[in-house]
Amino acid sequence: MVKVENKTQFNRVINGVMVKRGLNDLLQKDFNKVKKALADPLIKPLVADGQLVIEDVQQSTKTTPATNVSTSAPIETPDVANMNVADATNAIRTISDESVLEALLKSETTSANRKGVVDAIKAKLK
Repeated sequence: MVKVENKTQFNRVINGVMVKRGLNDLLQKDFNKVKKALADPLIKPLVADGQLVIEDVQQSTKTTPATNVSTSAPIETPDVANMNVADATNAIRTISDESVLEALLKSETTSANRKGVVDAIKAKLK
């Protein structure tokens, strides 16, 4: 198992592997895919700046299997609400949890009601 911490404000798909915000426990096969992409000019600066932190850990004796599910909270409504429309729609495209998308849609329709953001959320929910 490999721990990958994504300190950026967005979920990232790196070589086909979703690396959510916060701490992620990746299976070795998923980490191998991420490792291949570390030389990519778009990913390399994230590692160099400490925004993407990778830590190898020994297989623990826990009875629960390792997954590539984030152990931290997904993108929350206030983060998207404080982003401009372009950044918010890019962040929304990385969210796969329908309950989070529904919460974001509810927030957008009751507060700012930014059409571009609402359209992006509705497109993801389809």
